Amino acid sequence: MRFRPVVLATLSSLALTAAAAGSAVASLAPDHQQPTPSQQQQAPRLAAATDTDGDSLPDAWETGGYDANGDGVVDVNLPGMGASPNKKDLFVEMDYMSGRLAGTAAFDRIVQTFATAPVSNPDGSTGIKIHLDGGAAAGTAYNLGGGNQVPYDSNLQPAESQTDAIKNANFASARKAVFHYMLWADDYDNSCSSGNAFAIPNDTFIVTMGPKCGWTTTENMNVGTFIHELGHDLGLTHGGTDSVNYKPNYLSVMNYSFQFNGVPRTSGANWFSYSNFAPPALNERSLNESVGLNTSQASTWKTSWKCPNGTTRTSGAANAGIDWNCDGDTADIANTSINGDNTRTTLTAQNNWANIRFGGGDVGGAGSSIQSKTATHELHEMTIQEYKKLNHR
Repeated sequence: MRFRPVVLATLSSLALTAAAAGSAVASLAPDHQQPTPSQQQQAPRLAAATDTDGDSLPDAWETGGYDANGDGVVDVNLPGMGASPNKKDLFVEMDYMSGRLAGTAAFDRIVQTFATAPVSNPDGSTGIKIHLDGGAAAGTAYNLGGGNQVPYDSNLQPAESQTDAIKNANFASARKAVFHYMLWADDYDNSCSSGNAFAIPNDTFIVTMGPKCGWTTTENMNVGTFIHELGHDLGLTHGGTDSVNYKPNYLSVMNYSFQFNGVPRTSGANWFSYSNFAPPALNERSLNESVGLNTSQASTWKTSWKCPNGTTRTSGAANAGIDWNCDGDTADIANTSINGDNTRTTLTAQNNWANIRFGGGDVGGAGSSIQSKTATHELHEMTIQEYKKLNHR
């Protein structure tokens, strides 16, 4: 067992959050049946912040439920919703505007992505159990007593304060220490952007590919963007080690190149997930075309890169030769910008799954990181204009 990291949650911040979470939100459905009296006795509120599985949800909550205001009544029944102190859990409430809620097939794929994550657990299993709650409209498997249709607003502006207002009106305050909050919406700040997480890490995000900007949204786009924005909540960035985008060696949906269509595999499948290994750095001043991504781990992967003329190409097996400068061969030591930013730098990658940070924002009682200052360029998300440009090949 281990104690939760001080950077994301402390005993004092847990107590402060619990005290502050007493105000109720009217007309919200309860979280399934209450735990039994014996379960409640097993876990007095904040008796200890031991977190065996490291998911920022204390063992006491995952065995006996969470009593937000200390009145002796469990407000969020984590064990009733399937949580375990020995396997990592993530909870996400999904509110939605009319016509914007993704389908159950998309939710099934999101659940599978986390279930197959190469993340170890104290019970000997791998993976993360993600609990999605879209209410009755999301179907029985994804109805945990929350999830609300909210009034339609084609342009959340200013995005952060409008999202907060919707959240405060529809999201039970007791859930803030347990659930991430997300909203399926249309657009924000007239940006025609695909989404926003507002801070890295955080507890809140939105997905915004609605009709206002003419998006033709596919299931793949919904799956990829949900996982992408949740990735920001979990501390991940567009470049892995930084915010530099379109890196060919960063095989993750956090990379704009792969957000909507996944990372291509040599099998013909596509990977809608975070990166599970970090290929070697690529020095754009000295790119050895003959070795591609220069690791045998890339043998079952393909990648995408930018040519000097601005078009995008997709490789074969990424451990083999890649024509970085797009001159028709793979024999050069090329000097070219392969991520399209017209600079020559060294592009580093990351194993995302090894760098997940649980407990962003209020989750776990850590205090709201939505107030933290994340650089504006790190929060910029793919717009419909960028998407169309990316698909110009």
